[in-house]
Amino acid sequence: MNYCIKNGMAYDSAAGKWEKRDICIKDGLLSDREGENSRIIDAFGCIIAPGLIDYHVHYFKGGADNGVSPDTASFPSGITTAVDGGTCGVSSWEAFERLMARPAAVRLLSQLHVASGGQLTESYMENLSPALFDRKRITELFRRYPSRLVGLKTRISANIIEPSQARDSLEEAVKLADEIGCSLTAHITNPAMDLEEMAAILRPGDVMCHIFQNKGKESILDGKGNVRPGIRKARERGVLFDACNGRNNFDLNVARAAIEQGFLPDIISSDINTNSCYEGILHSLPRVLSKYITFGLSLEQILDAAIKVPARLIGREALASLDPGTEADLFIFKVEERKITYLDHTGGINRMEGNQMIVPQMTIKGGQVVYSQVYFG
Repeated sequence: MNYCIKNGMAYDSAAGKWEKRDICIKDGLLSDREGENSRIIDAFGCIIAPGLIDYHVHYFKGGADNGVSPDTASFPSGITTAVDGGTCGVSSWEAFERLMARPAAVRLLSQLHVASGGQLTESYMENLSPALFDRKRITELFRRYPSRLVGLKTRISANIIEPSQARDSLEEAVKLADEIGCSLTAHITNPAMDLEEMAAILRPGDVMCHIFQNKGKESILDGKGNVRPGIRKARERGVLFDACNGRNNFDLNVARAAIEQGFLPDIISSDINTNSCYEGILHSLPRVLSKYITFGLSLEQILDAAIKVPARLIGREALASLDPGTEADLFIFKVEERKITYLDHTGGINRMEGNQMIVPQMTIKGGQVVYSQVYFG
């Protein structure tokens, strides 16, 4: 079916441009003219943007303790592309790809965990000894699936790896990513090593995720509440920082202090899993994004962190564009006045009151409507 979306305000994240114009879809692609027999969608009062890209999810339902259903978690939230955040290592990734990623209607890409067992269970943690990295199989998977694997993943947390082994493990993961030619995402909650040292090891284009965490001995803030110099230097070198909310990986006070000092997240992802999908302090990516309105970010900054930057990181910049001829992946939403209390890992000790919410109205993937509010369209 062809569509013409009228009366809305369009935001082209790739171009950084707002424009009140019709958005037309013809044969699954964006078009500069209305096709024959187009269905008209009245988007009055709405914003039309490229589909959201959730750069950190756990979507291996039935294969991992923390896995949720890809399409169920994505389309009601305006997500048309998602990146699984290292749920699988080499031992299970091909099963994930065959049984979960390929059948999904959402575009589902992956980070591959450097530990062969990945994060399939919460009963015990992965072994991150560099001696156990299956370099041959990891390299082979990236060679065979270059369009599906977009990076490596590791977790440098004190409850996962001994502090005495953390540096060696991280350095070997970076070396492996360098040999493959991909990015590395490092989970830093409850860090097993100094965060400034960790940031110094990472390369431009690598990602520190859960940057607003506040568990264990340290955060990205120093003892006086200032963003640490080594963290800022890493950003200057091109290291990327993902807010990656999660259920236990976000602290309101750390986020507020960092943002007030101008240290904004490059990426805003959800880290959604079985304990947080439409539940609790996380709920969904639109709920997470709405929090940053209250923090004072502009809508452009918020959308770019959930569209433009991750699109560039996965090598698919066109996903952030509204240019004619690009695939018609769209997120239509309203920013509504709604009171909401934001909480974090502290169980209600930290809280923040907000009064604006990003409310999804319709999601279009590849020119097909895959979600719509009952009263919209």
